Amino acid sequence: MTERNLAFLEGALAGESAIVTGAGQGLGRDIAIALTQAGARVAVVDINPDTAEAVSRELGDYGSPGLPIACDVSQRDQVDASVATVVSEFGGIDVLVNNAQNVRNTQMPFVDTDEEHLMVHLRSGLLGTYYYLQACYPYLEQRSGNVVNIGSGAGVGGLKDHFSYAATKEAIRATTRVVAREWGPDGIRVNTICPAAYDTPAMKIYLEKAGEETQAWMRSQIPLGRFGGGDEVASVAVFLASDAASYMTGHTLMVDGGSNMDAGR
Repeated sequence: MTERNLAFLEGALAGESAIVTGAGQGLGRDIAIALTQAGARVAVVDINPDTAEAVSRELGDYGSPGLPIACDVSQRDQVDASVATVVSEFGGIDVLVNNAQNVRNTQMPFVDTDEEHLMVHLRSGLLGTYYYLQACYPYLEQRSGNVVNIGSGAGVGGLKDHFSYAATKEAIRATTRVVAREWGPDGIRVNTICPAAYDTPAMKIYLEKAGEETQAWMRSQIPLGRFGGGDEVASVAVFLASDAASYMTGHTLMVDGGSNMDAGR
């Protein structure tokens, strides 16, 4: 995380309580760090208890240690239990970041996609988002809280061979718009980020396999001409969760160097 990205949001979330799902690695970890730097206490939710614990300890270097919670977001009972734990430890919820998503085996041609493949993505992404929104609503209402959902340019642009993942992410964007309209009168803001973070573990592996020639072509498709980092996405998540974005709800922010500026929204 860089001082450049977060200096203008320092203390923006002081004293607030946040939940980040899928925070045991990658972009979720980056967002958890950014929220902590902005002054929030963060519940690090991950299906892997070891990574949840490791990131929670790491957050202590950025402000205050996180609250590690092992949770399979596709299971409503586990989601409900995790929210109850956060409320018990933190006293309430100000910020919810729905980041969890199974990203293994995302690539498959549409005609070969079976129901099992589709449901793996829907359960981890859409159902996880749905369960956390419903479980957190009473507490977000109490504090006029903020929600940041994570979409993807794969859905916005219709990425070839990514039906299950793209459909899930577009369903999450639709959820954002519906919930933003319904919860706006309660003072709750709900927005989506479609990120392009090229320094996550999964993306690093992909780029290594792709090779220099493919990487050069990929950079040529980005108007800013470079790969973005998770810290640059995380700073936007902090912005949306803060009062700096107090008149924004129901929107999708493409944090992708301009890659999807021409895609239909």
